[in-house]
Amino acid sequence: MTALPLYKRPWRKLSPRQKLLREKSLAVIGELRNSKTKSLPQAANDKGITVKNVIKHTNGFKKVNGKPVVKKWDRIQRIMRINTNGQEKSVTLVDSRTASVVRRYHNAVKQFLNTGDKSKLSKFRNKKVKDSKGKLHQFETNPDEIIRINQRIEEPEFYEVYNTK
Repeated sequence: MTALPLYKRPWRKLSPRQKLLREKSLAVIGELRNSKTKSLPQAANDKGITVKNVIKHTNGFKKVNGKPVVKKWDRIQRIMRINTNGQEKSVTLVDSRTASVVRRYHNAVKQFLNTGDKSKLSKFRNKKVKDSKGKLHQFETNPDEIIRINQRIEEPEFYEVYNTK
């Protein structure tokens, strides 16, 4: 029996090191999809991971004229946080297209929290994303709930390094 390739393994079956490498690899792929000028070695180096590990953990490339070119989308599981039903939840998503929708939602939430402009949230009203188990999660678009969720998120404590007194 052969083991599943790393990019096909479910998130829950990865070791902590493999999860970290997958996250870094997905960050490299995301950067390459957004930047037309960066090369795979540059992006991998920026994220502190080898090109070999990026390829092993994602299978997110195709060969074009002998060079690796990032695919438009992938079916690699990743964990992301979403606001749903008045709370923040971690969900396992199955592809990059769904992850892009969640990222756009988070950008809309961030813009709302920074400016108070609710119009960006309206695009996500009654929109849902499906997790790896097929369960649908509706985006929270109620401004009051979003503010409550944001207030419940703990901020990292600031440790005073220098005594300024």
